[in-house]
Amino acid sequence: MVEVGAERLAVEAEDVAAAAARIAGMVRRTPLLHLDGTRLWLKCEGLQETGSFKLRGASNAVAALQPRGVVTGSSGNHGRALALAAARAGIRCVVVMTPDVTPFKRAAVEALGARIVQSPPGTAARNRTALAVADEQGLTYVPPYDDALVMAGQGTVGLEIVEDMPSLRCAVVPVGGGGLISGVSTAVRARLGDAVRVIGVEPLDGNDTVLSRLAGQRVEVPLPRTICDGARVQTPGALTFPVVQRRVDEVIAVDDRKVIAAMKLLAMSGVYAEPTGALAVAGALQLGLDDDESAAPAVCVVTGRNIEPREWARLVS
Repeated sequence: MVEVGAERLAVEAEDVAAAAARIAGMVRRTPLLHLDGTRLWLKCEGLQETGSFKLRGASNAVAALQPRGVVTGSSGNHGRALALAAARAGIRCVVVMTPDVTPFKRAAVEALGARIVQSPPGTAARNRTALAVADEQGLTYVPPYDDALVMAGQGTVGLEIVEDMPSLRCAVVPVGGGGLISGVSTAVRARLGDAVRVIGVEPLDGNDTVLSRLAGQRVEVPLPRTICDGARVQTPGALTFPVVQRRVDEVIAVDDRKVIAAMKLLAMSGVYAEPTGALAVAGALQLGLDDDESAAPAVCVVTGRNIEPREWARLVS
């Protein structure tokens, strides 16, 4: 429901509920697992088909729009998800990528039949290129995060968390462009109201949301150099930022060393996560949520596992 007296935002609880019904059977219901030796719980979206939560938003957008073809800009995970959703629908898919995309993620997108177009570096240049391709080729642009249908699809992560843990009091969510945390915060607030605390975590080199919240408006940062390639965003989304401002309690930044420490801790519990996927755990550790016996257990969203195995081994060894 919309908050009393509040302007409607790009995603509301009814949008998330509609997305859940629309994508039922298209995505996996991922488990909540306890992180060994801590009070933390994990929402394991790395077990999703295509290896990340992004399949939820991509599937919702394609199912709702029923386009003749789609295009997006992506660092990898959204492109891979959209490629699968498009393949299932029997339509064309073009994914615009910057030169710093990992070969592992690029190959995964191509394996699903999508065509890759390269753009100049930076999220703004990438998105401009994707919009130009959409116009030239008559394709529907499906943004990686700044889109109401994508945000609603990602919000189904929050619905599942609350259904599996009705006593939830803290949700910790990685932040890139803000699509996931917009959807999750909307879903958990609708069920639990102010009883739940929602915390966002982004990389220190790429802390555009932290700085934007301090400024009270969207600001742009230089191209991030973090190992968290799924969060190398330079400014929050125009649609996501108002949701984050209203429904998220706190956004913090963590450096790459803490991300690697979180990856190692996850590995010790048998959870294979890419750096961006470990952001929430890194943030929870920084805040001391892992051993705070006075607080209710927190759920960390582990967003994905798409990293080349040798690179993962190098980071955690």
